[in-house]
Amino acid sequence: MKLKNIPISKIDIAEENVRKEHAFGEDKSDKLIVDHLSKFDLLQPVVVRFDNESQRYKLLIGRRRFFALTSRGEKEIPAVVTELEGAEAEAASLFENLIRKDLAPLEKAKMVKRLVETTESGITGVSRKYGLPKSTISEWLSILELPEKLAEKLDSGEITLYEAIQITRKPKAVQERLVTAIASGKLQEEMVREGVKRGAPRGLLTIRLVFDPRKKFDKRLWDQLNEKAAEKGLEVTDYVRNVLSEHVH
Repeated sequence: MKLKNIPISKIDIAEENVRKEHAFGEDKSDKLIVDHLSKFDLLQPVVVRFDNESQRYKLLIGRRRFFALTSRGEKEIPAVVTELEGAEAEAASLFENLIRKDLAPLEKAKMVKRLVETTESGITGVSRKYGLPKSTISEWLSILELPEKLAEKLDSGEITLYEAIQITRKPKAVQERLVTAIASGKLQEEMVREGVKRGAPRGLLTIRLVFDPRKKFDKRLWDQLNEKAAEKGLEVTDYVRNVLSEHVH
């Protein structure tokens, strides 16, 4: 590989660049990189391949830096010239994007899926080649199985990546209840109920009951509650809520 300054006017976005269809300048992060392009950014060369047929350079990695410099009127850009092409070039572009912190979870998950599909030995191959734990790869792939309504909530930030992963580990019946809770505006409460969300959402009123199994009374009461709940086909928490409701009324 060779490092050289290349005229920006002689560079095109390569077909293998995984974000070639994305417009530049629409995201807040795009504007930030234009406004605050640092010396450090300039020291990070983009990666290009020289195309003999067109006699032009094809940009594989560094799309945002390239557009940012173009927007600022720069004439040249530091670049590493490589011979990577095809599947190898696409894999390099995919991995470069995976390490970005500002990439949306679902977009990153789709890139992980593409990387697995184009790497020999799939998940094992990606783990070995790029040093990513198999469990992490599997978690990213799992969120692509989210029901559409929940995927939208992940995209909007109403569900965190951690919560999305926990949801995919739940039975389909639980996932369906969470989808139903969206319509009633009680998604956060339902996620707490199903053990998906850590802690209680702000504003939720809670009562905590503690049963110590070492104490005979506590153990007997807990067992009786479980039996009564099972008879009615309810979780213990739902059964206790019903009992409290009947008693108060």
